[in-house]
Amino acid sequence: MSLLFPIYFAGAMAIGLPILFHLIRRQPKGNVPFSSLMFLRPTPPRLTRRSRLDNWPLLLCRALALLLLAAAFTRPFFRSASSTEFSSLGKRMVVAIDTSASMKRFGLWDDAMEVVEEVIGDLSPADEIAVVTFDTQPLVRFSFEQSRASSPADRAALIRSSIQETVPGWGATDLGVALSFCAELASTYETEDSGGASTQPASIVLISDLQSGSEMERLRSFSWPETLRLDVRQINANEPTNAWGRVLDSSAANSQQEGGLAADEGDRIRVRVSNLSTSKDSRFELGWADNDGTPIDVQAIQVVAGQSQVVRLPLSEKPATSVRVWGDDVDFDNTQYFVSPEPRSFEVGMLENEPADLDPRDSLAYYLERTPFGDALRSVSLKRAKKASDLASDFRTMPLVVVTRALDDDETRRLEAYADSGGTVLYVVTDAEVQWQKTVALALASPSLVVEEADVTDYAMLSNISFRHPLFATMAEPQFNDFTKVRFWSHRRLDGVTDETEVVATFDDDSPAILQRSVGEGHVLVIATGWQPNESQLALSTKFIPLMLNLFAMSTPTSDQQRSYVVGDRVPFGGADSVTLKTSDRNARIVRESDESIVLEEPGIYQLDGEGEGGTFAVNVPENESRLEPIDTSEFERLGVLLADSTPEETKLAEERQLQDVELENSQRLWQWLLVGALVFLGGETLLVRRQT
Repeated sequence: MSLLFPIYFAGAMAIGLPILFHLIRRQPKGNVPFSSLMFLRPTPPRLTRRSRLDNWPLLLCRALALLLLAAAFTRPFFRSASSTEFSSLGKRMVVAIDTSASMKRFGLWDDAMEVVEEVIGDLSPADEIAVVTFDTQPLVRFSFEQSRASSPADRAALIRSSIQETVPGWGATDLGVALSFCAELASTYETEDSGGASTQPASIVLISDLQSGSEMERLRSFSWPETLRLDVRQINANEPTNAWGRVLDSSAANSQQEGGLAADEGDRIRVRVSNLSTSKDSRFELGWADNDGTPIDVQAIQVVAGQSQVVRLPLSEKPATSVRVWGDDVDFDNTQYFVSPEPRSFEVGMLENEPADLDPRDSLAYYLERTPFGDALRSVSLKRAKKASDLASDFRTMPLVVVTRALDDDETRRLEAYADSGGTVLYVVTDAEVQWQKTVALALASPSLVVEEADVTDYAMLSNISFRHPLFATMAEPQFNDFTKVRFWSHRRLDGVTDETEVVATFDDDSPAILQRSVGEGHVLVIATGWQPNESQLALSTKFIPLMLNLFAMSTPTSDQQRSYVVGDRVPFGGADSVTLKTSDRNARIVRESDESIVLEEPGIYQLDGEGEGGTFAVNVPENESRLEPIDTSEFERLGVLLADSTPEETKLAEERQLQDVELENSQRLWQWLLVGALVFLGGETLLVRRQT
């Protein structure tokens, strides 16, 4: 038998009071003073051998009534053997362990392993568990199937063995992908039980530092299961001072000489240095570092907590592989590997037949030569030719060809093949003669095309401009998209264009002004007017240079070797035979997902080797991993995640046992019979008193 409220049994001690009072001789109430006794000391009543109970049946009835009443208040009940084995059904849980770069901070991984040991130690024989590690992508280390197949004695050892070699990597934290994966893992497992849907309580134990740079976007569109709870075990670290740098771009065509990065006056790179909002320090050092991490050309900087500062860092004359920040408490994100961009040379081809004595103001080539196609990373020259065979057929060196004269069929087909391989051809229709009509009809694959001179009374303007087209995309904002001041004195009408040709812009008489036809990997564009002043104001307007730069940008090959990636990015393999990690003697882990791309899981500078397109590039730690401020757990609730109760397991177990005891007591109701017994004895006591009186 067990008692629901055993403290009430203390009331049973009251049955001893009547007996004690009955046996004690009490002082008489009426005192009569005698003068002869005034000098004697009073003696209190005391028990003697002759003290005895005068009416023990009455005393017994009263004592038993009190005893039964006290027992009723204790709410006794009987426990069966099955009810003493509480929670034999067990639990089902998925343990998600964060292995992102931010977990490399000192002491965090050891603390995470201690939490894992606590979870393993709390497992009961009926529990089932799966272990998942994650950064950008989750990875199952120990499955539910393994948990079911192993004995409770071996399970803990198998779990430890599955994560024994696991250490934090260099990837970013994607909590959204990880939690949705773990939730689906638990939900899918419910339906795979041979006996139907599992009735075990399910939970996810998240072990992470919960840094604010974690990606949680996936949870916004994920429907969280109503029966699943998230138990957050946050690994807390002392609020660190953390600063990190990111190379933004180069402001000069930085050449790379043997032995290191060459610098001359003005050759600098822009580095954005950021400081954590919880940092206690604002003074740091920024500079270059060699392959061994030795500082080179270090300068002092000051960045206020929670802010960023852009620093123009001169290129080092010594061999340097990275930009580094010194002076904070966290070093996993202090190194930014950098590969100096290699300048490239391009040509813009021009097929023309302009007279040598033509006034420069009336020359199309005059304005094209003065367009600044080049920048710090590329040099662009204009190559003028009379025949198409004089121009390069490789779009990688000549991405754009401008045609300002009518061509014969062979030349047009030659440029068609050039466009099909990836180049861009721009036809500038300078008149409406028959040969131009044949050229444009063949270029636009429109056999019924008719070209004729438009009747312009005063001037024409552009209308119906497609600002989503790459040619006008940079001018889509309201402050740039006004073309009303660009006037055209003459232009050609193009009728009979097929539906395969896109009209990018029209004149105000609804005739096409700019057209585009996609050919293989490249493009063919036609503009129905010239840009020189005797035809229009386009060359003298502020729209001409952006228009030409956009044309060149959409023509430039997109397969150029990128110079910088972050860990987890897909890197084009380019047919290379191997990849060499140049900044370390260790072999970097390479995930080859296909013949076209690989994934590198360690920061550093890499070299692609082989007969394919080689190149040197840098791989760095994702910047979001540097944002170490902890996330408030209420953010999970805002995204629809159901959190587990934070009450300790022992307390929850005691509360559930108490609820089970209440349920048993309510079903048995022994207290009612005890009250009936108390009433019976009180009735007997009443009868005894009436008989004696």
